[in-house]
Amino acid sequence: MIRILAGNITSPIGLTTAEAYAAVRRGESALKIVDGCLGVPGKACVGMFGDSLRKELRLAGVSWFESLVIHSVREALSRTEVDPVSPRSILILGSATAAMAELSEVPEKDGCYLAPGLAAQRVADYLGFSREPLLVSNACISGATAQMLAARLLSAGLYDHAVVCGADVLSAFVLAGFGSFKALSPQECRPFDIDRLGLNIGEGAATLVLSREEEAAADAWYLADGCLDNDAYHVSAPIPSGDGLCRCIRKVLSPALKDSLACVTAHGTATMFNDQMESKAIEQGGLGDIPTTAYKAYFGHTFGASSILEPLITMCSLDEGKVLPLRGFEEIGVSGKITVCTRGESTGRRAFIKTQSAFGGCNGALVYSKHPAAVPAPAPAQYAVVKSLRITPDSVLLDGAPVPHESTGAALLTEIFKTCLADGSRFFKMDLFSRLAYVGAGLLAKDTLSDCEPDDIALYFFTLNGSVLADRKHLSTFSDPGAFYPSPAVFINTLPNVVLGEIAVRHTVKGETTLVMLPRRDDGRMEEIVRVTLAAARPAALLYGWVDCEGEDAFIADLKLLKIKA
Repeated sequence: MIRILAGNITSPIGLTTAEAYAAVRRGESALKIVDGCLGVPGKACVGMFGDSLRKELRLAGVSWFESLVIHSVREALSRTEVDPVSPRSILILGSATAAMAELSEVPEKDGCYLAPGLAAQRVADYLGFSREPLLVSNACISGATAQMLAARLLSAGLYDHAVVCGADVLSAFVLAGFGSFKALSPQECRPFDIDRLGLNIGEGAATLVLSREEEAAADAWYLADGCLDNDAYHVSAPIPSGDGLCRCIRKVLSPALKDSLACVTAHGTATMFNDQMESKAIEQGGLGDIPTTAYKAYFGHTFGASSILEPLITMCSLDEGKVLPLRGFEEIGVSGKITVCTRGESTGRRAFIKTQSAFGGCNGALVYSKHPAAVPAPAPAQYAVVKSLRITPDSVLLDGAPVPHESTGAALLTEIFKTCLADGSRFFKMDLFSRLAYVGAGLLAKDTLSDCEPDDIALYFFTLNGSVLADRKHLSTFSDPGAFYPSPAVFINTLPNVVLGEIAVRHTVKGETTLVMLPRRDDGRMEEIVRVTLAAARPAALLYGWVDCEGEDAFIADLKLLKIKA
């Protein structure tokens, strides 16, 4: 069982969980309307730290993102006896954008400074962790995916404690990007309401200290279960039916669990399409009669932090025997038949489900409970490598044999796509990192996945630099206030996990799709993570490996396709 030893919320309305929860109970919100926020033209309603709090929290020698993470982790650890120096302790971060807020402040030649895996390493060094950290970048569900990874590593006995922190910061980089999608609300967001206009961006960090326990302790919270998948529909639009999220809910929901549920803590972004999709998933997943609440009207959408911050608020409320109302809600504006908590309710139940979804088509449902039921482990299985691939700027090796080509560098990827794949995808709109991963996955998947069910195929990619080239391109589209034209086509590729969505759509992959960013390439670490993923999720096929891109003439993809042995 995965016990929650302690938690922290570092937010504009509270620097501890207790402070943030007290603010929510008083009806306070971090959201405020700002004109020309961070140099982005127009008015935006955002949840941001004030100047005095920012000054208090900012640490010398590290980024604003890293400062928030350090504060949150340090405060959570102070409530435990967990020793970060122990090799049995691990730090796992979940973030959509990490330190990209400071992109323009770093010289081009030092671009690797921005690699999220290196940001995680600086945090780990600052706090004294002896083991190299991990950073999960799965857009808005990064925090949820980080928790699932932590639970698997703990359950496998590889660690005794995992410190999981989700964090993202407000920046012109993100404001301009979501503004290009016309997804921002000029006023406080209203999840599931008929008059909702879009999301509000927030910033913050939230931490859980997790421990592997053999027996349940009295009055403790547990991460009881969870499921991740992909809807294989579109990289930036949720599937209208809610199929992907619905499958996650159904996989974790049992009659006994439903009888113990106090509420659904929804993603509730207040965007037109996501709220509609989520309502259908909640209804069809069998939770339409369970009270549904959400907290983004208090904090804004904190991306990587949201999957940890929001469950912590629910834990606090259920400890008080309350389900909190959905702030700002007046009239239902979705077609899914859900029970929106409008006035707050008393409850004696101590379990809830947290739902979430994200760009790249990924979805998640996590179960938290004070009385966790045993979740049977999947039967052990053996896997075999059925295909391998290595791409560099001047070579392509498929199962060790050269693939004929004439081009080199970035042109090599285009040549391989045209001659071997040519599938009518968005290939020519992708950034170089995405092209590399997409071509690699295409060559491995070709003629090998037809015997696997879509929800029995998984993707697990590792990287250092991720989408840093697309990040710089996005920055150039709004660096001049007089010519402010951010491109949604460019911005979508600044989320490094989006290519997993591209691959999922092309090959109908509906299992887990996860991107992990490391401080350096470490094949042993990757194999360790793959082993625990296979043991816990037991997919029929897993495509995984290292994909990294520093420039048009500096990239590598080392990928393998595993299939379960009969």
